[in-house]
Amino acid sequence: AVIGAYKTPIMGLGEFALVGAIGYHALNGLRIILVDFWSKGTKYQRQLFWIVIGLWLVTMLAFAPRHLMNVFAHAAGGQ
Repeated sequence: AVIGAYKTPIMGLGEFALVGAIGYHALNGLRIILVDFWSKGTKYQRQLFWIVIGLWLVTMLAFAPRHLMNVFAHAAGGQ
């Protein structure tokens, strides 16, 4: 019953949001490390932020089709 609950579209969208949050958190953590330990980190923190956003978007755009295709295939009764 629990495994069946995890195969619902709501949980699939929740997984998508969780992956997005974890991915952003990881990339932003690397940005914070650079700001803290790189002598020019504070000077370039705004650029580093936009790099993080760009990398996160590319990652999510690569992840989204595959994951959402699987989520909605299960919802439609497919594999």
